[in-house]
Amino acid sequence: MELAISTDFEREYVRIEDIKRSLEQIAAAGFTHMHWCYEWDGDYIYAVSEMEQIRDWMVGYGLQPKSLHASKGSNKRGEDGCVNGHYRKDYTSELEPNRIAGVELIKNRVDLAHMLGTTEIVLHMYLPYEEFTKRPEYKEIFYRQVCRSLDELMPYCLERQVRICLENLYEAPGELQIEQFSRLFARYPADFLGLCLDTGHANLVWGRDFVEKLVRPFKDRIYSVHFHDNKGWGQEPGCGDAHRIPGDPDFPWQELMEVMKESAYEAPLVLEVMKPEKEEAAVFLRQAYEAGQWLYALMG
Repeated sequence: MELAISTDFEREYVRIEDIKRSLEQIAAAGFTHMHWCYEWDGDYIYAVSEMEQIRDWMVGYGLQPKSLHASKGSNKRGEDGCVNGHYRKDYTSELEPNRIAGVELIKNRVDLAHMLGTTEIVLHMYLPYEEFTKRPEYKEIFYRQVCRSLDELMPYCLERQVRICLENLYEAPGELQIEQFSRLFARYPADFLGLCLDTGHANLVWGRDFVEKLVRPFKDRIYSVHFHDNKGWGQEPGCGDAHRIPGDPDFPWQELMEVMKESAYEAPLVLEVMKPEKEEAAVFLRQAYEAGQWLYALMG
């Protein structure tokens, strides 16, 4: 069975020895694919030598790439709904030098995807929704800059056959995210721009209704997934975005997987789950693998 898991299931390691150990554990648990999730945030630039190194690790452990997480830039701009200054690399920036730098950062991840042999990268787009309210004219400024960046990225991506998949997040209101995807998918072709469905984020925004409000309307644009679940806001200690192994009986997994059968998505499924600190990695990965098998069974 083809199944993928994110590489940072324990944490985002820096030491090479730790990264290699995590990949070895993923392969030993039976996963066939990985979602490369290191440096998903910030402005780290991969050297070609590092890209080749990651590819060699994958070959050595018998892993294939399903997807990788790109970085939207130097800061989570708009995460709190406001524009809090400007940062060095930000593909949504009003400042052209910094917007262009943000585009170059995404191109670096496109190059990594091309080197590894995957056809999709996942990208966050934080919507500064409070700024939209304070300055109504800012929404068009924001989307103007976003489209400039996507216009520049499209030929680069198409030449390398790498699709950008925008991830649904939990920081912005649901109606603004629906507007975001509707607006951008109407402008850009499916072979360039798609949706990364993050089930945990969707549950935090829409609850069980996310299947009907997000998944079904955009099922023809779902090319990447992050599968995990949670109890919603205020139901678990710490952050509601718990990244738990799928299986919660209150989560609409059955309804979701029925729609996924009709979607544009192609296997393998990707689990983006986080291991509890005191749990053994081998035990956690075995449970995650079994959950993946269960999800495939729900699809019939």
